[in-house]
Amino acid sequence: MKKLLFLGILFISVLQASGQQFNKYGNPLITNYTPEVYGGNEQVWCIAQDDRGVMYFGTNDNGILEYDGKTWRSIPMPENKSVRSLCKGADGVIYVGSTGELGYLQPTANGKLQYYSLIKNIPDSIQSSLSYIYKTYWYEGKTYFCSLSNIFIFDGNTIKPISLGKQSEYANFFTLKANDKFYVNSYLQGLRTFTSDSTLEVIPGGQAFIHKNVFSIVAIDSSKIFIFTDNGFYTYSNGKVESVDTPTLLAKRMATESAIPYSATKLNDGNIALGVVQSDFFGVVTLAPDLKTINLVNKQTGMHAGQVSEVFQNGDAPLWATLYDGGIAKVELNSAIGRFGQECGLSEIIVDIVRFNNTIYLATFNGVYYLAYDSNGVPKFIPVDGINGNVWALTIFSPPNAPKMLLAGSYTDGVFEIKGSKAISISNPLNANLELSKQIQHSCFALYPSKSIPGRLYIGLNSGVAYIDWANGEWKHTDNLFRDSINFEIRSIVEDSKGNLWLATGYSGVYMVNKSFTKLSKFGKESIKGLENLQYIILFPVNDSLYILTSNGIYHFNYENNLFEPGGLVGSAFSKRFGIYKATKFSNGYAFLCYDSNNKNWIERVVKDSAGNWVTDNRDLKRLPNKWADAIYADPDGTLWIGMSKELYVYNPHLKRSFNAPFRAVIREVVSKDSLLFGGAFYTQGDSSVRKLSLEQQPYQMPRLGYHYNAMVFTFAAPYFEREEDIVYSHYLEGSDETTWSQWDKRTDATYTNLREGKYTFHVKAKNIYGDESIEATYSFEIRPPWYRTILAFILYFILAVCLVWGIVKWNTRRLIAEKERLEQIVRERTAEVVAQKEEIEQQKEKIAAQNEEITSSIQYASRIQTALLTPTDQINRIFPENFILYLPRDIVSGDFYYITQAGKLKVSVVADCTGHGVPGGFMSMLGISFLTQIIGTKTDLKANEVLNELRNLVITALHQTGEIGGSKDGMDIAIYIIDEETQTLQFAGANNPLILIRNNELTHIKGDKMPIGIHLRGELSFTNNVIQIQKGDVIYTFSDGYVDQFGGEDGRKFMIKHFKELLLEIHHKPMSEQRQILDETLKNWHGNTPRIDDVVVMGVRIV
Repeated sequence: MKKLLFLGILFISVLQASGQQFNKYGNPLITNYTPEVYGGNEQVWCIAQDDRGVMYFGTNDNGILEYDGKTWRSIPMPENKSVRSLCKGADGVIYVGSTGELGYLQPTANGKLQYYSLIKNIPDSIQSSLSYIYKTYWYEGKTYFCSLSNIFIFDGNTIKPISLGKQSEYANFFTLKANDKFYVNSYLQGLRTFTSDSTLEVIPGGQAFIHKNVFSIVAIDSSKIFIFTDNGFYTYSNGKVESVDTPTLLAKRMATESAIPYSATKLNDGNIALGVVQSDFFGVVTLAPDLKTINLVNKQTGMHAGQVSEVFQNGDAPLWATLYDGGIAKVELNSAIGRFGQECGLSEIIVDIVRFNNTIYLATFNGVYYLAYDSNGVPKFIPVDGINGNVWALTIFSPPNAPKMLLAGSYTDGVFEIKGSKAISISNPLNANLELSKQIQHSCFALYPSKSIPGRLYIGLNSGVAYIDWANGEWKHTDNLFRDSINFEIRSIVEDSKGNLWLATGYSGVYMVNKSFTKLSKFGKESIKGLENLQYIILFPVNDSLYILTSNGIYHFNYENNLFEPGGLVGSAFSKRFGIYKATKFSNGYAFLCYDSNNKNWIERVVKDSAGNWVTDNRDLKRLPNKWADAIYADPDGTLWIGMSKELYVYNPHLKRSFNAPFRAVIREVVSKDSLLFGGAFYTQGDSSVRKLSLEQQPYQMPRLGYHYNAMVFTFAAPYFEREEDIVYSHYLEGSDETTWSQWDKRTDATYTNLREGKYTFHVKAKNIYGDESIEATYSFEIRPPWYRTILAFILYFILAVCLVWGIVKWNTRRLIAEKERLEQIVRERTAEVVAQKEEIEQQKEKIAAQNEEITSSIQYASRIQTALLTPTDQINRIFPENFILYLPRDIVSGDFYYITQAGKLKVSVVADCTGHGVPGGFMSMLGISFLTQIIGTKTDLKANEVLNELRNLVITALHQTGEIGGSKDGMDIAIYIIDEETQTLQFAGANNPLILIRNNELTHIKGDKMPIGIHLRGELSFTNNVIQIQKGDVIYTFSDGYVDQFGGEDGRKFMIKHFKELLLEIHHKPMSEQRQILDETLKNWHGNTPRIDDVVVMGVRIV
C-alpha cells in the first residue's frame, strides 16, 4: 500500500496562508475520560447514543461502556471481544459490530441491558472466516453489519449475508454511508454502491478511488460529499470527482506523518469534524464548509491522547471522540465558551486583561503574558521579558505626539512599558524624586491616563495616588496627591467630565480631588445610599456619567445632590441587587462580574433588545465553571476575555445556539432489599425478535411486589453532557405522603421506606446548568398488602368470624338453656323466700310506722308545749302595742325562743338562740323560759346584765357544767332589753347577740358580750348592762343568728349582718306587720331551694 500522505493534503484546507491561527476563541472545552474514570481498557473504537441520550462506547477488551452523565457501566461481550462499531437504528436499538461477532443490546425482563448475539444466524462457513465488523449502519429499515468481505443485513428476525467479492479481486476496505446511499470502497476497483437488486457496481467516477483507501465520507449537501482517503481529499458530486489540491506551508511535516482521517462527521452547525489517527498532532480537526480550519483539538490543546478512532455528535450537543490510545474525550464545539489553560503556558492567577495592537495581554501574579501562535498555529501565552512579580494593572497610554504605549503596574517592581515581548521600567528612578519613585516601584495597584491633562499618568499606590508626566519623549515630573490624607490602597482611578479626579480605595470608600487639586472630598456610607460594605468599590465612567460598582450593585453620582444613588446604567435589566466588582463595555452592551451574599459568582451580560431596552443575555456564559473571576475584558464585537484563577476563558458572541433541544431524566436503577427490580431500560416487544428500548414504562413492566419489598431506592441521571456534574434533580413519589416535588439537589438517588400497600409512581426531573428542565421520567409499581391484609385473608377472617359467632351463639344458646333451667329453680326457691321476707318486711314496716307516728306525735306534743310556753300574742301586743315577731323553727320543735313580760313598770323582752335545734334545742328553750320566769318573777328592781348573770348560773348548775373535756357545753345566746317608760330608758345586755336601734333613719348597732349563757372561759365576768335613752318612734330589733347566717343568693353565700342592717334601715319606717312580711319573703327568696340551716327569730318593737 502506498505511503499515507493524508495530512499534507488535509492541511491544504487547514492552512490557506502563512500564519493561520487555530482556536482564536480559546481551545474548545474538553473533558477527558481516562480508563481510571470509566474503569476499562484505554483503547476505545466507536460511539453511539440511544433515544434516551445515554452514550455507548465500544472498547477493545472491556465490552461496551454505557455512560448516563453520572455513572459508567460495562456491558460484557462474549469472550471479551473487541467492539469495533456501534449504530443506533431508527427502531431505537443499539447494534454492535465486534471481532467475529455481531448483535445488539436489549433489556432483560427487569430492564438491564445486555448483549444479544446474532452470530448463530450466520452460516458456519461464513462464521469461520468472519473477522472485524468495522462498520455498522441503519439503512432502509435494516441493519448492515459490514466486514471487509461481507455485509450482513438484519431485518429484525433473519440475517442475509452479501459477499463483497474475493479480497484478491477487490481488496475491499471500509463500507461507508452518506446521503442515504451505501458505498463500498475497493482498493482495486474504486468506489462501489448497491443497485436495486442488492448487487454492487462502481459509481460513476468511482474509478478515481482505485488504489486509495477511503476512510470516511461526509455529505456537504444532498448532492455533494467530501471523501477522505489516505491519498488525498476529494469532493464528489453527480459523478464528478475533484481533488482538493491547495499548497500549504505545513505540507512537508504532514507528509512525513502516517496520518489517517479515520472518521468524519458533519456537525450540527454545518462544519465538519475529522478524527485523525497515527498522528499525535492532529487529533480532532474542525473545518468550516469553505474548508478553513476553525479548531484543532489535540494533546497541545488539552486532549488526553491524540489517536481519534471515531467522532460523533448528536444534534446541538458536544462532540465525542474515542481515542484508541487513551480513552474518551468530550469536546464542546457547540459551546460559545473557549479556554486557555496550563497547556497554553498559563500558570499564574490572572488579574487584568487588555488588547493592544491586536494582541491580548494578561497581567498575572508572575508578570505579563501575551497571546501568540506557534509555527503550527497553536495558541500559546508567552511571558514578557523584564517584568515579574504581581502585576495588578494594564492600561493603554496615548502620549501627545507619540505612538500609543502599553503600560503595566507591578506591586513589587513599579511601572513598565511593554514593547512587544519586552518590559522596560519607567519608574526606576524618576528625576531626583527618589522617595516617590520608590513608592511607585513597590506599591502600584492601578494606572489611569489622564483625559484632561495630556501626557499624565495617575498611579494608585497603597497609600494615596501619585502621577508622572510624559513630555518631549520622556517621563519627567513626578508628584503625589494627598498622601497623608488617604491611607488606603487605591484600586481604581478615573476622571469625570468636569475634570475631577476620583479615587476608589480597597476599604474606605471613594475620594474626589477637585480639578485644581486643592480639595479632597470623601464619600463613605453616608454618601452612598443603602451601601453598608465599602470593600473594593470600583469606579466605572460611561460617557459623561460616573458609576461605581459595589457590593450592592451599581450606583451613579448625582452632581446636584452630591450623592451616589442606586441604578441608572442598565435600567431595569437587574431585577434585584447584588454585588458587582468588575465591568467591561463593548459596542452594544456591558458585562459584569457579579456575586451574592453566599459568595456565589457569575457573569451578567447586558445588551439592548430591538426595542432599545436593556436585557440580560448571559445564557451561554452559564457554561463557565464555578470559579471566581478576577478579570474581564471585552472586544468591541462583544468577545469576552475572562480570567478565572490560572485560566483564561473566552466568550464567542458569534456562535449562536438555540438551547431548544429537549433532554430526559432517566431512572437508572430501582433496588429493594438488595434485589434489582429495574435495571434502567424500558422496552417494547414488536413483531421482530428484538426487544426494543422504550422511553416509557409499559404496563407489563409494572411490577407487583410482595409487602416485604416496601423499601425502595431509586437511582437516576440525566444524559445532558455540559457540566453534567452540576445537574440538579427533583422528585416525588405519587401515592405516598409526598405530594410536592423535592428541592432541587445534586443527589442522584432517593430512598423510601415503610411504604404501605398500594400503587405508586416515582417521578423525577432534572435541570441543567442553563436552567432548562428535562422531560420527566416515571416508574410505576404496586406493593401488594401483607398476607394478613389481602382480600383472601379478609374473606378468611369473615368466614372465621362467622364460624366464631355461630359457635359462640351455639354455645351461648346451650349455656342460656342450662342457665334458664338453673334460674327457674332458683326463682322457685327464691320466690318462697321472698314471700316469707315480704311478710316479715310488712310486719316491720307496720311496726316502724307505728313507732314513727308515736315519735312524731311526741314531737308535735313537745311543739305544743313549747308554743304554750312562748309569750302569748295578746300579752305581747299589750306590752308592746307596735311589734312583730318572725319565728321560724327549722324543725317541728325550735331551739330559738322569745320571752316578753312586764314586771311592774318595767317591760322585758328576750330573744334567745339555744344550742342545737329540733328536740334538743326545744328542751333548752323550755329550760331557758322556765329559768327566766323564775328570775324575773322574783325581782322588783331588774338589771338586764344581772338577769343574764343569774340565768348563766342556773344553766351551768342545771346542766352540771364543769368545763372539763367531754363535759356538757350546751347553752344559749340571748339578747335582753328592759324598758322603763317613766324614765324613757332602756337597759340592754347580750350574750353574743346584739341589739339594733334605728332613730331618725340612723342605725345604732349595740353588740352583746362575746360569751354565751353556759360554761365559758370568761364565765366569772359579769355581762355588760347598756343603758340607752329612748324616744318615741325608736325601732328596736333583736334576733338570733339564723337569719344572717342563712346561705343563698346567686353565689351561695351567707346573708350577713351588713346586708341585714341595710334591709332593716330600708324597712324600719313601715308598719310592723309589713316589716315581718318583707323579712319573711326576703329570707325565702334568698335561700330559694337551699334548705334553711337554723331556726330563725327576729323581733321588732317601735316605741310609742
